[in-house]
Amino acid sequence: MSGTIYRRGQSWCVGFTVNGRRVRETVGPNKRIAERVLSLRMTQVLENRYFPPNRQLGRMPFKDFAQMYLEREGALLKSIRTERNRVLAWAREFGNRPLGQITRTEIEAWRREKMARCRPATINRDLSRLRRMFSLAVEWELLEESPMAGIRFLRENNARTRYLSLEECQRLIASCIAPHIRALVTVALHSGMRLGEILDLHWYDLDFASGFILVRDSKNGESRHVPMDATLFALFRAYPRRPGTDLVFSSRCGGRIVDVRTGFQNACKRAELTDLHFHDLRHTFASQFVMAGGDLYILKEILGHKSLAMTTRYSHLSPTYKIKAIDRMNTLWAGAQPQISTSEMLLDDSSVTTASQATYQDRSQPLTPATDAALNI
Repeated sequence: MSGTIYRRGQSWCVGFTVNGRRVRETVGPNKRIAERVLSLRMTQVLENRYFPPNRQLGRMPFKDFAQMYLEREGALLKSIRTERNRVLAWAREFGNRPLGQITRTEIEAWRREKMARCRPATINRDLSRLRRMFSLAVEWELLEESPMAGIRFLRENNARTRYLSLEECQRLIASCIAPHIRALVTVALHSGMRLGEILDLHWYDLDFASGFILVRDSKNGESRHVPMDATLFALFRAYPRRPGTDLVFSSRCGGRIVDVRTGFQNACKRAELTDLHFHDLRHTFASQFVMAGGDLYILKEILGHKSLAMTTRYSHLSPTYKIKAIDRMNTLWAGAQPQISTSEMLLDDSSVTTASQATYQDRSQPLTPATDAALNI
């Protein structure tokens, strides 16, 4: 017979088996005391003097637990509104059923049912929140063990890269009737910021002296600086401030704007643009940036990606990007004879058509006054 001690959060716990039943007991922050408690419990078990405490493990209704979870953890959630909705969705799913009655089998059945109509990323985010909830239920001694143990998440494919042409951007902006929807769309197209980041902007985040927007609370947990082009500079300078709030974009009562989808989808219908999400405006910015010859490393910093792998999905849009990489190799290995650039070789090749030559020509950097004029914002 053996037992173990292990750490959960800031506390040390002991674990051992009595009559085939696994027992876990939280001791406290001192490891040495936990070792002594384990030794005492082992002696009590061997001498038949151990009687497990009559704890009501697993009997709390899931709805009550969900409310407790939101009260204790709600303020710590990264995206409060989104994650709160996930918690409430699970509360509707399980209702008043006791925590201990929820099984791994039915969670896997829920996953299979959702796979027919939801993307893997959506399912994984929901399962991730549920796993966190059950983990805390165990830590708070409301449940003996989590039914999420051993459940694998789905493989995600985030390859969707829907983006607009400059003409489509112009059409979309012209189709925005509400001034705040037009402004939000314009900011997204010219900065690549996420909708949540735009809605969280305060006036003190705009540095007109340096020409940068400070994104304080981005998705990856780090702040970043996003450059303002001439269009954004003029937009923010002219945008009216609402008294009583420091939010750049706010509701009539001065709070955070809640509904953007309705106005955006109506604008898409008027512009005759189908299968377009607001997040696709971020893809549009990135795609146009790369197609205009922008550097992927700079784009990574602007978008706030933690790894370059997320940014390289746009690299296929720019033949110029690969050609310049070859030119760097030509320069690196250049000998006594001067090396002709790959661009010149392509342009001198009689097999290259006029249309294809334009593809390989270097383009100007994105979001210049010329690009602004093309967008006609």
